[in-house]
Amino acid sequence: MREAQAAIAATLLRGPDHLPAGLFAGDRAAVLRGLRIHANTISHARLVALEETFPRTRDYLGEGEFNRLSRAFLDDGGAQRRSLARIGATFADWLVDPLAADLARVEWAWLESYHAPDAVALTLADLAQLDEAALLVFRVRRHSATRVVTLTHAAAPLVDPAFAAETRTLMVTRPDAAVLLHAVLPADAAVITMSDEMTPLGNLIARLAEDHPEGGAAIAALIAAGAFERV
Repeated sequence: MREAQAAIAATLLRGPDHLPAGLFAGDRAAVLRGLRIHANTISHARLVALEETFPRTRDYLGEGEFNRLSRAFLDDGGAQRRSLARIGATFADWLVDPLAADLARVEWAWLESYHAPDAVALTLADLAQLDEAALLVFRVRRHSATRVVTLTHAAAPLVDPAFAAETRTLMVTRPDAAVLLHAVLPADAAVITMSDEMTPLGNLIARLAEDHPEGGAAIAALIAAGAFERV
């Protein structure tokens, strides 16, 4: 079975010369017609998957241009060895238009957050009973659904009109059922990266105190947004 599947995949990718004789019943012309229909079905499913993964990018580019770029991406091998759920993993890097690429990166981060493992988000109420010493040594970790996207151009208003054009960093969180988008500063992003491993809260507060306009108090906004797990 594995050899047959590999032969079919090779035929779909490289053409009929890679179809072994006797793999299917019927004459060669009939077999190739069947494989052509199968390939068209796969191609259509992949195009639909890209449309559903990147709706804002599609709206920005227009349906015709998005479809053209999607087909070129697939023809160039961008979807090889990827499930439909993961088909868009490299799509943003492939786009030339910088605004479209930024939009696609945000939408991919949104999808990753949506499919991330469930975890209980740390809340400010969880810390309310801690004194200062205990608060500083309290260890936190980035929530499994938290993502940070750095924009290269003024794409933030295309993601959400409420975001300012100068916004260059977005944070994606899913503290409960809904995926949420937040405009943040590079200092916030640095703290999120620091918390990839268990990190004392005092370390994060100290980092924000150095680089954030609101100082160490900005940690409260990150906690309220659901950026960290309760561990």
